[in-house]
Amino acid sequence: MYLLGKHVVAYMSLLSFCSLLPPSKLRHQAQRGRFGYKAVVFKGDTKKLNLHGQTCAVCLEDFRVKDELGVLPCQHAFHRRCLVKWLEVRCVCPMCNKHIAGPPEQRHSLGTLLDELV
Repeated sequence: MYLLGKHVVAYMSLLSFCSLLPPSKLRHQAQRGRFGYKAVVFKGDTKKLNLHGQTCAVCLEDFRVKDELGVLPCQHAFHRRCLVKWLEVRCVCPMCNKHIAGPPEQRHSLGTLLDELV
């Protein structure tokens, strides 16, 4: 019984710690880790990012100062919310079609899939 009580106390302290962090920050961190993009706040400097006319290729809206952007490993930038929605459907860059590592459940090799079927 003592061991169970110890785990309950640890669980409760973990819950209280997690409640201190804003849920949106945790969600954004999980999405960045899941899809492997870099989160940036647009400050108007187009030289550092590959912005191609300062328009998001997913929603076709212009980037504005203080917009949250997601930058892929190929250095193409998009609105973060647009990028997440895109990557949930297709794990490729919307601009150059370069493969982006998707969620772990989508990273199955042919051998793994065959093992699951047998």
